[in-house]
Amino acid sequence: MSGGRLPVAVAVVGLVVAMVASFAIGTPPTTRRGDAAARSFLDAWRRSRTSTFVVHSTFVRTLPDGGHLDSFVDVVQRPPDDRLVIGLGSVSGRLGGKLVRCAGAPDGTTSCVTAEEASPYDAEVASELDGLTSYLRSPRPLYRVLDFGGGHDHCFRLDLAIALPSPPYGDHALFCFDAATGAPSLTEVQRPEATDRTVAVTIRSQVQPDDLRIPDDRGQVVGAPGAGG
Repeated sequence: MSGGRLPVAVAVVGLVVAMVASFAIGTPPTTRRGDAAARSFLDAWRRSRTSTFVVHSTFVRTLPDGGHLDSFVDVVQRPPDDRLVIGLGSVSGRLGGKLVRCAGAPDGTTSCVTAEEASPYDAEVASELDGLTSYLRSPRPLYRVLDFGGGHDHCFRLDLAIALPSPPYGDHALFCFDAATGAPSLTEVQRPEATDRTVAVTIRSQVQPDDLRIPDDRGQVVGAPGAGG
C-alpha cells in the first residue's frame, strides 16, 4: 500500500483480459460511440494532464514473432511546475517550471539538459488537446472512439478510421484512466510491427520530494517500433 491507495495491478489484470477480448470480439451494447465518446475521452485526457499523482507502470513491447522488450515508465505530476516521465532509458518533463531532458543511449550513457523556463503548462495541455480534437472530432476523424464507461477505471478504445502510414496511436489503442486520480492506468497501442502495453502497478495521489529527483535507473532503452530498439 502506498499513499493510502492499494496497488491497481490486480484490478488491471482483469481489465486487460476484458479489453483485449473486446478488440477481437466486439464491444458491449452499452458502449458509447461517436462524438459523445470522443468528448468524454478528451475530458479524461484533460483530467489526466491536470491532476497530481505518481504512477509506476510496467512497459512491455511484444513483437510479431513473440519476442518482447521489458522496461518501466514512471509519471510524477504536480501541475503546473512539475511533471516528469521517467523510463525507457530517458527522462523528460519539467521541474520547478524548467524543462528537463535526459536522453539515454543503448550503451548505457546518459546526458541531461535543463532549459531556462518551460512554456506555460496550460498552453502545453491545450496544444495536446487541440491535436487530439483534430484526430477525433473533425468532419473525417482519424480515429473512432468507443467509451467503455468506468468504475475503478474509465476506458476508451480508439480505432483507426483512415488508412495512413505511421498513425500516431497505431491501428487500435486502449486508454484507461484511474477514477480516483485521473492518472493513466493502462495504455495499449497496437501496430503491425509491435504492440506496446503500459500497465500501472501503483498509483498514489501525493508527490513526495524524492519523487522529483532524477534517478540513476531510467530503465531499458526502447526505440520506436520497427526501428530495432
